[in-house]
Amino acid sequence: MPVSDKTRRQRELDRLAFEVLVARYTGPESWMRWSDWFELTKGKWGDRGLGNTTFSECTKRLLDQCKVRRSQIAKNRFYQPIFTPGSLLGVDPLKSDCQESSVVPDKAAQALEHLLNRKPPSVL
Repeated sequence: MPVSDKTRRQRELDRLAFEVLVARYTGPESWMRWSDWFELTKGKWGDRGLGNTTFSECTKRLLDQCKVRRSQIAKNRFYQPIFTPGSLLGVDPLKSDCQESSVVPDKAAQALEHLLNRKPPSVL
């Protein structure tokens, strides 16, 4: 049975969003804020346009597929890729459950502080 255009686009967006998250991963304490993840993915998605609702649905699919995990601090949502055994990045496999992460509050606060205080990329 052929895959519909909608399904094909969803899979393509899911793959791109996951790749964007993986590209910014620097270690177990590395989390990306939803809004930053959305903006980076939107930029890579290009002229096709990407709205909040479509990206939220993509995020839910990735959570359901156990490809990402989520942590929330106040109103800020943070995401991290879940690597499977044999990952090319050489990262130890993480738990495969899809539950929200239980991040140690000090680490989460440090991640939030880092994200809020980082300098914007310079313009060439």
